[in-house]
Amino acid sequence: MPHGGAALPVPGVCAVPHLPLDGVSTHGADEPQFEVSLPAERAAVPIVRRELRARLEQDGLGGLADDVVLICTELVTNAVLHGCLGFPPGITIQVTVMWSDVQLRLGVRDPSDVRPKEREFSASRTSGRGLRLVDELSDRWGVETDPSGSGKTVWTELDAPRRRAS
Repeated sequence: MPHGGAALPVPGVCAVPHLPLDGVSTHGADEPQFEVSLPAERAAVPIVRRELRARLEQDGLGGLADDVVLICTELVTNAVLHGCLGFPPGITIQVTVMWSDVQLRLGVRDPSDVRPKEREFSASRTSGRGLRLVDELSDRWGVETDPSGSGKTVWTELDAPRRRAS
């Protein structure tokens, strides 16, 4: 895992009360302020959500935290439910968030090379709205596949995060 991101243990993830934020970068502008590798389990979602919110608030982006955390929740949930489907237990996903005064970029990497697809809206379906939310809340989003075919990163960008946070 690059840049020393925090890792949650695969077994007993529900028992992990706090993710250490050692993914906070102090090395350079191109390194993430938040980076974590977590088990591809639903129980990891609220943990990363809580820790990302705390990190954003710590850096003065609390007013933007609701949107960023919702986007992260949707992308992590998609990675857990779809991007890790069929992979062996213990597989992990990575969440990376970088920000400056100009832009915030969030990426969620999973081991699958299958690209996510937006589903047709249905008032009766209780799932399938995540990418629509990501699209509505983001200035841009997309998918980068690993050239080796060993995964993909679904990313999103928000322009002028400090201005939006005010």
